[in-house]
Amino acid sequence: MSSNKEKRTALIAQANQLVNKPGLFTKEDRAKFESLMSLADALKVETEPSVEQRSAEEREAFMRYMKGEKRTYTPMSDGVEGGFIVPQQFYKTLLTGIAQYTELMNPANVNLITSDKGGAIKLPQIDLSTITSAIVADNVDAPPVANPALSSLLLNAFTYRTNPVAAQLNLEQDSAESITDILTKAFSVALARGIGSDLVNGVGAGTAPQGILTAAANSGVTSAVSTNFSFSELELIYFSVNRAYRVSPKCAWLMNDATYKQVRSLVDASGRILLNVVDDEERLLGKKILISPDMPTAPGSKAILFGDFGQYQVRVIRDGATVLRKSEAAGFVEKYAALYLGFLRVDAGLNAPNGAKPVVYGTLHV
Repeated sequence: MSSNKEKRTALIAQANQLVNKPGLFTKEDRAKFESLMSLADALKVETEPSVEQRSAEEREAFMRYMKGEKRTYTPMSDGVEGGFIVPQQFYKTLLTGIAQYTELMNPANVNLITSDKGGAIKLPQIDLSTITSAIVADNVDAPPVANPALSSLLLNAFTYRTNPVAAQLNLEQDSAESITDILTKAFSVALARGIGSDLVNGVGAGTAPQGILTAAANSGVTSAVSTNFSFSELELIYFSVNRAYRVSPKCAWLMNDATYKQVRSLVDASGRILLNVVDDEERLLGKKILISPDMPTAPGSKAILFGDFGQYQVRVIRDGATVLRKSEAAGFVEKYAALYLGFLRVDAGLNAPNGAKPVVYGTLHV
């Protein structure tokens, strides 16, 4: 019986035959290619490839996608050709890059959900704040009790598009590694800035992701001054969150770098600096600090967040990670250059059923 490795090799060989065949790479060819690669990815590889092999495969796969039909493409839509689904290796690199620019795309901080398709999904929610148990005698009916409410969190997939990146055709021909690195960094920064802003301040309500600041509950704490929080105020914010959320490994603070700078100068009642270092991470009252440039700092603003960010559900569509290549764009083809656009589909929402408060905010005084 063939091993998974042999089966996977055979599937990849079939996919390569499609890519390297003479003539145009049609929509049908691309659909078959994706199907073969999906089957190959589903098989467990017995021996993991080296870093060098993975890097070479990533560049080769990305360049194969970029060598699509040489024609001008209209703006992206479901029916438009010329949009290439990013190869899985490049997608993982892209997502890792995005996580470096926005803390709320990092699976170490939030609950990152990756799906292959972009249809709406419902996540079940249950409020466990009142559920309990009690001893009952034999042959005695249990008295009626208030059952915990079941609800759901609906996540869609909003499409984010980057500004175009121009690259000379000889660059993609002569230096596959360079163009891959350039596009990874450019698209990571562009997507992280747009998505990261909405993951903090998005209004939700079916028009954008629900930002964590929009969804957070009021801790009831307002600073005495308009510029910073005191040690005692941060303690109040800390204890306004239920311990069930505080013990989560993803419980953290979120603030702007300016607020973080002020927090670094705080001391406790004994004159000791509030921040300490655990496992090479700075901690505030034992919890790590996340930084976002999209958090507000003005007087009267919700300048600091605290709570279990593992309850923040961030959904990313793998097949929504798309690169659109225009090889005959006006004003660029004359300069022997192509335009690239990056797309990613994302949605987010806070799991806070029935008034639960997994994440709270503190307010600066006006």
